[in-house]
Amino acid sequence: MSMKLRRQHWVDSSVQGNLVRRVLVHWCIFFAGTLVCMSVLQMLLGDPNKAIVDRLTTSGSSMLLLTVIMLSLFPAFALDTVRFSNRFVGPVARLRRVMRELVQGEKPGSLAFRDNDFWSEVAEEFNAVSALVENQAQEIEDLERQVAELESASLA
Repeated sequence: MSMKLRRQHWVDSSVQGNLVRRVLVHWCIFFAGTLVCMSVLQMLLGDPNKAIVDRLTTSGSSMLLLTVIMLSLFPAFALDTVRFSNRFVGPVARLRRVMRELVQGEKPGSLAFRDNDFWSEVAEEFNAVSALVENQAQEIEDLERQVAELESASLA
């Protein structure tokens, strides 16, 4: 297995795009929930002599700071999600490419995933299947050659 780092993080836009969108939705729900909870706490624990609207207005500056912090952290979380997803999207993309080569009659060679990738046993199982297919293709070729030799011998 290779220890190389991936140069490309965005491997499968369908899978990784859906994953980032899902993280964004969860992030927004969490953030909205946090803002609602903080607003309710400000209303309940604020100065009882002030009107609720005044309490919310006063807490707006702290909410703004929280909003800036949360928005500035999201790109780091999205990048980490894409990098992490690469550990399972990358092997699947590589497996699909090698299977395409096999179907087209090419000999793709041995499949290996990186050390930290998920599903490393899939590479071993694919290599076993690939070897079996190659052996069977060789056997078919040998049998076809034998049949051709027998046919040519019987015609002679």
